[in-house]
Amino acid sequence: MAIIRDTLRPELERIKTELKALQALKIHVGIQGDADSYLLMIAGVHEYGATIRAKNVKNLAIPISREAEGKSPRDFQGLFFITSEEGHLFGVTDKGNGKFNFLFLLLPSVTIPERSFIRGSFDHGKNELAEACKAAINKIVLEGGTAREAAALIGERAAAMTQAYIMKGIDPPKSSITMETTKSGKPLYSTGRLYQSITYEIEEG
Repeated sequence: MAIIRDTLRPELERIKTELKALQALKIHVGIQGDADSYLLMIAGVHEYGATIRAKNVKNLAIPISREAEGKSPRDFQGLFFITSEEGHLFGVTDKGNGKFNFLFLLLPSVTIPERSFIRGSFDHGKNELAEACKAAINKIVLEGGTAREAAALIGERAAAMTQAYIMKGIDPPKSSITMETTKSGKPLYSTGRLYQSITYEIEEG
């Protein structure tokens, strides 16, 4: 008498178990909690927008030239302040012949507009995310993959989608002052550090 081995039922049970496990997993996409506090702050400011006000001083010193990027007025010997006809206060150095080297614009506060790179990328990439989820299910059903492997597939695609969204350029564009002090015309991509820090984490349910 021939013995027929039931291979279908165990496989269906495996698929059921892994799909249930996948449902219980959480995928966190963006700048993760182990990033340094400065990067997390920058990410939050851009995602939701913010108004930054001067503390313990009258004004914020905003660099308006690449020479002043990452520096403060104290770093420039001979720097002094002038007020333009429009009433703007600038930190400058003397270039001679009645000309000035404009280094800083002084303001009591600066408003950074919302440039949502997480929510924005997900809103624009719903179809791409749907395809990633479909591929994740196929990973389990057709390729014998695990729930974590399927979740990793979704996470990788979601992180790449967010990076691509940044590279396309996010509205509103950089101000003319910011353009003077940064190498890239794309918001959120002056040094590439924030862009490169976008990744994913899988959390057990």
